[in-house]
Amino acid sequence: MAIYLNEFGVICALGANKQEVANNLSNGVEPLTLDNMLHVQKKPIYVGRVQSALPTLAEYPATFRTRNNALAQAALAQLMQKLNEFKATIEAERIAVVIGTSTSSVLEGEHAKAYYLENNRYPDDFDYSCQELFGPAEFIANAIGAKGPSYSISTACSSSSKALISAKMLLESDMADLVICGGVDSLCSLTVSGFDALESISAHLCEPFGAERDGINIGEAAALFIVTKQPSQVRLAGIGESSDAYHISAPEPSGSGAIVSMKQALKQAGISEQQIGYINLHGTGTPKNDEMESRAVNAVFASSPPVSSTKRYTGHTLGAAGALEAGICWLLLSNESMPLPINKNNQAIDPALASINLVKTSQVLTSKYCLSNSFAFGGNNASILLAGESINE
Repeated sequence: MAIYLNEFGVICALGANKQEVANNLSNGVEPLTLDNMLHVQKKPIYVGRVQSALPTLAEYPATFRTRNNALAQAALAQLMQKLNEFKATIEAERIAVVIGTSTSSVLEGEHAKAYYLENNRYPDDFDYSCQELFGPAEFIANAIGAKGPSYSISTACSSSSKALISAKMLLESDMADLVICGGVDSLCSLTVSGFDALESISAHLCEPFGAERDGINIGEAAALFIVTKQPSQVRLAGIGESSDAYHISAPEPSGSGAIVSMKQALKQAGISEQQIGYINLHGTGTPKNDEMESRAVNAVFASSPPVSSTKRYTGHTLGAAGALEAGICWLLLSNESMPLPINKNNQAIDPALASINLVKTSQVLTSKYCLSNSFAFGGNNASILLAGESINE
């Protein structure tokens, strides 16, 4: 059964819509900025903050008026024309919503706590329920009137890749005819300070696969898809999942779980590793992740396709990362003239890493297949394989 990604909506540090993201990525724009307000100790940290104006959500109840939901609304608005076309023939009970997130609206909880410490009471418009992980899915379902299955997935950095996988399964099991899926996470002190406590935050712009790499930059984003069985330009050709459960935060060093997820995606798509035209790597810029991922890609792809990490451009958007990076593959497959993202860093590539074909100069896709990797805490691994399709095929 063929499953298609009919439309893509996105907002992140790179841009407020898919056109801006594609253009800025093609031009190598690096939008991350220093921020000294998010860290609990006011330490300056590079982050990928959305700079464009967001919807006010004034028409929604107070519990829905959060930055996380405003990001979701900005991405959702980009889907509405196509979604309304589908809604003309699809009942609300057959429309599902699956959203990956890791922070939901923790930012509003942080603001409420600060208000409480100063005023000995919480703000009148604060409701703790806004922090529930179900929040983003509930908001989107409410916004579009979806009455089918609706839930959030929180498996750290693979959350929204898992949402895509769940969307595929809902359609294949005939539990829905259309799924709005993807991920959304907003910046907050919890993640910035937390990853710094883990000694995983870079002191500068992250350097995926660089010799001097020292950690990640946190970002925020919303990335959403319309997923159906109706043919369109991009097909969800294969998915792979694994859980190596090696360590709560460190990847399994040999890349065994990552290898399993990539091989599963290739097998389900019915293609060989030689047919992949580009891999969007998880590529966080931490020493252990990049070492593991380069080893895994080298093991699966004897002749490595072009690969790169795009986290230098967007920041690591956590629960939104999987959908955002699958979305970058969607953009490449939708526009054959769009150049592959260059793997940027300040230093030389780490010579100790297993050999992979990092994109260093301008080039375009030479195959209609792209793979996107997401590897999360606890060894929760996901690989999404997309194919460029002609509607007339």
